[in-house]
Amino acid sequence: MADRASNAVHGYGLSGLTQGSSFADYETRLSKDLDKHTAFVKFMEEAFEWENLSYYLYPYYWGNKQNWLDLYQAENTDPVFKAFLQSGMARVVATVRPGFEDAVQFYLATGKIWNGGEVPVIGDDLYLSIVDEMKQPKGKKHGKAWITRLPTSLNILQAESIGLKVAHALPFTIENPGDFEVPSEVITEDRFNFEPNNNLLGVESLEGQKVISGDWK
Repeated sequence: MADRASNAVHGYGLSGLTQGSSFADYETRLSKDLDKHTAFVKFMEEAFEWENLSYYLYPYYWGNKQNWLDLYQAENTDPVFKAFLQSGMARVVATVRPGFEDAVQFYLATGKIWNGGEVPVIGDDLYLSIVDEMKQPKGKKHGKAWITRLPTSLNILQAESIGLKVAHALPFTIENPGDFEVPSEVITEDRFNFEPNNNLLGVESLEGQKVISGDWK
């Protein structure tokens, strides 16, 4: 799939399909190579369900040994991104769109694009309209939702330091708490309130005033 040879027809980032270096003389070369490349692009984008792509990250020691220390010490507050930074290799699974199974098997075996004969027309099983291609997949809801909290390096302002007395922490949701496995963890609008006061930044609140409270742990 990658452009490994200077005369490769299929691949990413192929050169020689355009000419010119400025707005005035830049143009696309109409040639057989362009036709082959656009057919390859169309096949790769339509034959696989890239929107359903999944991956699994393998540990650092499957990468280049010279990079082990840098990979192992990579840090990030986002656990998913941290796992990506520390991975030495990854397994990526792209599912084949229903109806393209034979065409993909033929491509994997020969490296050539085959659509079962003639170019598919509207109504053909191998034809994917622009409208269908632009549609976002809609998942099916199973059970109730769980609340997931991700760590952050951002600072949280202290209560009343900006002239507000906060009863519950932000953010709150407009969703129905009954749709969650643990409704008590949902911060809703009726549980969020604040009262203005005259406190200034860095000035302690008066004794007896209500201070911040909420579900943050």
